[in-house]
Amino acid sequence: MLRLGRRNYVDIRDEFLGRIVHGRSFAEVGGLWGVVNEKASVALQAGASSAAMIDVTLPGTELWVAFRERMRTLGLPPVAELPIDVCQLAQSPDCPVFDVLHCSGVVYHHPSPLVLMLAMRKLTREFLVLTSAVQPEEIQNRHGHFSMPPSGALFVPALNATERLVLSTYWRESAGVESCLGISEPVAWDARDFGPWWWLPTTRALAAMCESCDFTVVAQAPSWNGNASTLLLRAGRC
Repeated sequence: MLRLGRRNYVDIRDEFLGRIVHGRSFAEVGGLWGVVNEKASVALQAGASSAAMIDVTLPGTELWVAFRERMRTLGLPPVAELPIDVCQLAQSPDCPVFDVLHCSGVVYHHPSPLVLMLAMRKLTREFLVLTSAVQPEEIQNRHGHFSMPPSGALFVPALNATERLVLSTYWRESAGVESCLGISEPVAWDARDFGPWWWLPTTRALAAMCESCDFTVVAQAPSWNGNASTLLLRAGRC
């Protein structure tokens, strides 16, 4: 596995996609949030043969309209729109398969991240570029100290009040995140809700999760000022 340090590029996700996507079919999972953070346009500009967006947002809503307009403004061809939960899509009898899949900012919002990864494995023919927020192994601030082993994955609903205060202060002051639902503010936990932050794995744990779902880690690099990890994954084990 190759681990990359800091480089003079804007986005490591674009770097990874640029290596692999030319001439290949591409799909993005959960890329509608914010619209401008989507990577379908990056893939098409890098030479992808086709692109699709898979997102649970209901069809015809504002985000889909904004996404369609963004593609038009960029002068890019239409992107196939699949308004469905990727886990449901993976269970369908006519489940599509794409050469390259991209998913960013979804894993830690999913109550069952391994179920999500297995669904994405089913849709991935060759490569997955995956990004997730990760938990630092040590946090120390004015509210206290929080630590976990390199192999750990933090289950957010289990935090006590002091731990939440330490972590919410870290994410606000060190990562610039004003609201991380479930940490910075209380939530009524419901395993059908994808809004809260459910799991925060360490960098090592995230890689191990991917490997347990039949991916091989080709490269892994920090992103979001070290508060997230981006992996270039090959489908199947070497």
